[in-house]
Amino acid sequence: MHSEEVRFLNNLSVLLDCGRPLEASLRALREECECERACAAYDAMIERVATGGEFTDVLGDFPDLCSRAALAVLRAGRRSGMLEGVLPKAARLVRASCEGEWDPSRRFLEWWAVMAEAGVDSRSALEVLEADLARTPLAEVASGLRSGLGKGEPLHVAAKRFPEFFDGAARDLLHYGESRNLARALRAICQLV
Repeated sequence: MHSEEVRFLNNLSVLLDCGRPLEASLRALREECECERACAAYDAMIERVATGGEFTDVLGDFPDLCSRAALAVLRAGRRSGMLEGVLPKAARLVRASCEGEWDPSRRFLEWWAVMAEAGVDSRSALEVLEADLARTPLAEVASGLRSGLGKGEPLHVAAKRFPEFFDGAARDLLHYGESRNLARALRAICQLV
């Protein structure tokens, strides 16, 4: 159902960017929806917003409409008041995943960067990515980095366990990112050759 996730994130982003209220935006998306499971998700979100709750509270019940990574970004965006800023980035990442535009390593780093921008701490972001990337080598990377952080290691030190993923330049960027701008550093790692 990735195409419905792309539609949801992209179109919600466009509607909110144009100044449409959240509930009206969700109703508009529901009106055009043809997928029964997605319609149920829209109905639940609309009901939650209409009663003063957060639409993201019900999205966990609809993983086919919103991945764990996208949900983490949406929740953090709502908490920080940056939903309109992170939503287009989440939509772009889901679209890139669906279209096979980026290799898995780049998607991993890009999702982590968007979560960092939204205010999700690295341990939480890595936990989400580990679950989303289960049964792939990147899940092991996420797990190892998260484990290192849990032991009090800085990211660049924990990254030494994965030299095939984080070479010296990448670890240097992680070191920079930990003290300055992690999202920028993660995106810069994507540019290394």
